[in-house]
Amino acid sequence: MDIILWRHAEAADGYPDAERELTGKGHTQAKRMAAWLNARLPDDALILASPARRAQQTAAALEREIVTRAELDTSAEVQHVLKVARWPQSVRTTVVVGHQPTLGQVASMLLMRTAGDLSIRKGMAWWFTARSRGGQRYAVLRAVMAPDMLRKD
Repeated sequence: MDIILWRHAEAADGYPDAERELTGKGHTQAKRMAAWLNARLPDDALILASPARRAQQTAAALEREIVTRAELDTSAEVQHVLKVARWPQSVRTTVVVGHQPTLGQVASMLLMRTAGDLSIRKGMAWWFTARSRGGQRYAVLRAVMAPDMLRKD
């Protein structure tokens, strides 16, 4: 299984938090990252997103079906993200569009198998693959991509 942690793109400040929308720059970030992901994702990839507007708008840039899960909202916990994504049991590639600090904490758990806080910048995607060795499951970091590293159209 592959799991991609995609932090929502840049959003405007405001209240209520769940209604914050992407800025112009955020839409550009989401579009660039979506193009990069779509070139690599299998057709049957599962797209899971937080119900927060900025996460929904980021995920929408993929132009694929989005499954909205309340467990991925701004107060999500690591265990909820991994459970919703069915890590590492799922056979489908899964994209999780969510928030900091949760996605950074998930990345820490996948990389180091311990709680920690890694910083995932706005619009950035971290791609992990599940592997097995000696009966043990572990994660391999395949790619880290930021929207400002991608081609400007």
